[in-house]
Amino acid sequence: MEADFPFWTDEKVRISDTDHNGHVNNTATGQYCEAGRGELMLHVAGSRGAGRGFAMAVARVAIDYRREIHWPGRVRVGSRVARIGNSSLTVQQALFWWPPKVPPGSAPGTLFATAESVMVIMDPVTRKSMPMPDVLRERFAALA
Repeated sequence: MEADFPFWTDEKVRISDTDHNGHVNNTATGQYCEAGRGELMLHVAGSRGAGRGFAMAVARVAIDYRREIHWPGRVRVGSRVARIGNSSLTVQQALFWWPPKVPPGSAPGTLFATAESVMVIMDPVTRKSMPMPDVLRERFAALA
């Protein structure tokens, strides 16, 4: 499954990510997903700003929690573009955990969550959806 994702983001599990049950809280998992999406968008679209000609916003996020994980450890977020529409794209992610004694990449990580997000391309002035620029479409297609 790891080979299915062309883009990777590495995160550290923080003690503050845990809840009173001792496992990583669902909100932390959402933050790992956000970090992966953010790095993917930066890689494809560059830094945000007025000169870019478009903005991006999250329209939908769905996360499936497959097993609990604990502090300490490392999380790797694999991301891929699953669908490209006229003004939106769907990003799929798989999240893997490595406990502290197993360095990421040395053994398969434990899949603990999967996610799917819809991102909308929008005009930075009107804040309404707009057609995806062709150059952006090409760059996202390379990660499909």
